[in-house]
Amino acid sequence: MSQFVHLHVHSAYSLRESTLRLDHLVEDAAAYGMPAVALTDTSALYGIVPFYQKAKKLGVQPILGAQLDVCFAEPTALPQTREALRAALERSVLLARNFDGYRALTRLVTIARGRGHVPYVTLSELAALSTDLVCLVGGGESTLLRMFAAGESEAAAARLAQFAGACAVGQVFVDVQNHRLPHQESGLPPLLRAAEAHVIPLVATNDVHYRKPEDAPLHRAYTGLEFDDAAERFASDFMHLAPPDEMVLRFADYPEAVENTLLIAEMCQTTLPLHQVRMPVYPTKDGRDPSDVLREASTAGAIKRYGPLSKALQDRLDYELQVICDMGYADYFLVVADFIRYAHQQGISTGPGRGSAAGSLVAYALRITDVDPVANQLLFERFLNPARVSLPDIDTDFEFERRSEVIRYVVEKYGRDRVAQIGTFGTLAARAAVRDAGRMLKLDNQLVSRVAGLIPSLPGTTLAKAREESRALDDLLTDDSDARRLYETARFLEGLPHHTSVHAAGVVISPDPLTDWLPLEPGGDDIPVTQYAMADVEALGLVKMDFLGLRTLTLMDDCVRSVKSRTGTTIDWRKVPLDDKPTYDNLTKADTNGVFQLESPGMRRVLRQLRPTNLDDIVAVISLNRPGPMENIPAFCDAKHGRAPIRYPHPDLEPILKDTYGVIVYQEQIMQIASRMAGFSLGEADLLRRAVSKKKREALDSERVRFVNGCLQNGYDELTANEVYDLIVRFADYGFNRSHAAAYAVLAYRTAYLRTHYLPDFLAALMTMAMSSADKIKTYTADARRHQIAVRPPSVSASMRGYSVDADGSIRTGLLAVKNVGEGAVDAILTARRELPFTSLRDFLGRVNTRVVNRKALESLVEAGAFDEFFPGSATVAAKLQMLEEAQRQAEEDRQFAGLGLVLNAADKPAPESVADVQAEDSTGNEVLYIRYSSGTERGKAALTEIQKVLAGVPGDVPVALYDVKTRRTRLLADKWRVALSPELLTLLEDIVGMGNVKVSLRK
Repeated sequence: MSQFVHLHVHSAYSLRESTLRLDHLVEDAAAYGMPAVALTDTSALYGIVPFYQKAKKLGVQPILGAQLDVCFAEPTALPQTREALRAALERSVLLARNFDGYRALTRLVTIARGRGHVPYVTLSELAALSTDLVCLVGGGESTLLRMFAAGESEAAAARLAQFAGACAVGQVFVDVQNHRLPHQESGLPPLLRAAEAHVIPLVATNDVHYRKPEDAPLHRAYTGLEFDDAAERFASDFMHLAPPDEMVLRFADYPEAVENTLLIAEMCQTTLPLHQVRMPVYPTKDGRDPSDVLREASTAGAIKRYGPLSKALQDRLDYELQVICDMGYADYFLVVADFIRYAHQQGISTGPGRGSAAGSLVAYALRITDVDPVANQLLFERFLNPARVSLPDIDTDFEFERRSEVIRYVVEKYGRDRVAQIGTFGTLAARAAVRDAGRMLKLDNQLVSRVAGLIPSLPGTTLAKAREESRALDDLLTDDSDARRLYETARFLEGLPHHTSVHAAGVVISPDPLTDWLPLEPGGDDIPVTQYAMADVEALGLVKMDFLGLRTLTLMDDCVRSVKSRTGTTIDWRKVPLDDKPTYDNLTKADTNGVFQLESPGMRRVLRQLRPTNLDDIVAVISLNRPGPMENIPAFCDAKHGRAPIRYPHPDLEPILKDTYGVIVYQEQIMQIASRMAGFSLGEADLLRRAVSKKKREALDSERVRFVNGCLQNGYDELTANEVYDLIVRFADYGFNRSHAAAYAVLAYRTAYLRTHYLPDFLAALMTMAMSSADKIKTYTADARRHQIAVRPPSVSASMRGYSVDADGSIRTGLLAVKNVGEGAVDAILTARRELPFTSLRDFLGRVNTRVVNRKALESLVEAGAFDEFFPGSATVAAKLQMLEEAQRQAEEDRQFAGLGLVLNAADKPAPESVADVQAEDSTGNEVLYIRYSSGTERGKAALTEIQKVLAGVPGDVPVALYDVKTRRTRLLADKWRVALSPELLTLLEDIVGMGNVKVSLRK
């Protein structure tokens, strides 16, 4: 038995601070004979669950902890600068004594992470939750030790006493470290004297950040990529997972500190209650039993779907409800049905189903799914198997743009303390590891890029696999020592957790406050994120649900709205027939750009071969076009089209394999075969399917005996039984989930239907989705033209945000598709257009905010043809840009004149054919004589002199405004010049000024 236990350990889940992997931590602790080992990552519990599981598996007691900063100032008196705040923080290690201590950790870590870039808890917060924690203070990087080292012994001793007073009696220890650093050597003696004075026991630790002593330089270089002070923080070469003998030797002068590691290990005995289901609670009215509510809702929903229920339907519904309620999942179904109902009420589209849940009649009755499991021969046991208790897993597709609304509804309904999005971790993949290694080693960028370029970018590619598969990479590593050093360093980094993120779909809903079970941190939309990844959340028994955003639903919604707006037709999917011949004709021609699941070259090839004529054929296409099943496509197609006879393994299997022409395609067929021939229940048949799919020899042999014996009992001969079993073994490995394929076949059919009957609207929606991809836009534009559908340029008068359909059926390019035109610019254009149509370029520029629709955006709109209706048909791009510049000057003139209390009202009076003057009204309602001239020329200056002479000769009541074209400034001269208007005066002024051709009325 080891004489020492590590209690201060940072794994790689102290992100970018440590390179110690959990596997190495637990394996080395076991190899060293340590009875226990702690995990104390920085301000986080990210790795706690896998650490706990790994340690238990190897017989090492896991001590659950975290390193947290404790602030000695209260929130009302916090230091105002980050530097001052850091000085007020005291680094401590907190270890859970039991499960209540673990819960205290989850709450403290949640509080700390909620404070942003400098996570901390206050001393009073620690005091309130310290009952079941062991608290270590004074370690090598603590403020306390540095205060002692700096000679501030009195203040440091007072802080130590304050910390000890906040924690439970007998559970505070002074953390003694020896990394052979100057401040530790000078600060340790006064720290020990203070500990003795306050009767606080010592405990020896090593601030572990890497596995072996030789890892120190690489660790320093790695952390230096993230932290400017890494060289100082990790200056020691002794921050490794040291063997117990080394630690005993290092603390030979403090044997009691080493012994106390074993004492603390005995104090910290935490058991995590894993794999105990914590089902969310659906709030029923008047406290009714959720099972009763579910039965009532399911029966009503089934009658709505089918009408009066036949005995077969009623029996299946009763059976499913019995299984669901016996397993304790009534609340789960009610919760899912509730947020699906909310989505439908808000007009948020949901998918027809995903995964095996489509096999449930209850889910269909509650409108969780929209695929009839009876008509499609889908099996409930593939979803929930009474012979194998497992959590239900209903994944739901929502319209991509509005998925977050459903999540917010769930948060509001069940409580912000009980709902969170699930966190995930980004790890250093092969190429990223190479690039980080190159920066660490300061190697030539060309070499780094060359090595990285030889590594495939495919998901799951490892450095070892890349070298094995690439002769060029292997040769380079053999011949070049720098490349070899780069590669080995990258191997050292590969797979390390690098950053946290949010799972694309996972949401957890708890019956209790989530911090009873796991720590949280802030997320977007004010929705917290779990610090644990999905597998760890599920290990704690918490129920996750996947809220997936599906862009196909967005595409369909956009198309349906376009059809409604353009034709007045409302598409109701409940009334759309599933046997529409034109749709299947299009599928047979593989005319499937944008059709869900069916637009890839492989799918098109299968469609041409199979020539689908019903929904079952689409289900088969989706299921067959994968490695393995693809080899059955020719036999399937030949049998379908009568080129070959349909052969069944046994005549009794015809009802099961008829729809797939004798070919086993689906997992459900395997289950049905086992049930039909061997007498297995469907639950037992699902266990058989799962067992044989793993291809383990022992399981294969034992299941063969069960299957053959069952067949013999049902009157089949042994040869037939073995032949069929061999088929099951062969197909179980890649049989597809029919429930999932059937649900997705419905989406495929619906998108194909839209493409067939409303092609312009469908392509416009498709192009809107693809606006960021020039290649896709090119493809879809060619598709439109192939079908004689014109794709027209953008127009500020006709275009919408995305692509749309004009009244004549042509597709109009959206404003957002124009380069350099962003969301803000499009919003400004559409807002102005909703008030009044644009009548000219000058009108557009006068009414749209040109700070938002800036010069670059305007030029891009001109070049894209968005203003062509305001230009002569023969104008070149250069001429258009010149006219744009002139219109901008005119609009600026209008804005400046408006600044005098005047605004444009072109409809006020008919405009004469002169612009030498502009009739207007000032803020009092009086007309204003508006005169343009230019002071930039001698002629302009002379003209102004002549104007003054003329105006002096016609005194009256109308004020005069002068606009100087050169300076672009307007002066209202009401206090100097007032004149009497007449046609003769206007003609005279026009002759003098000699510019323009339109007279416009202006009003404030």
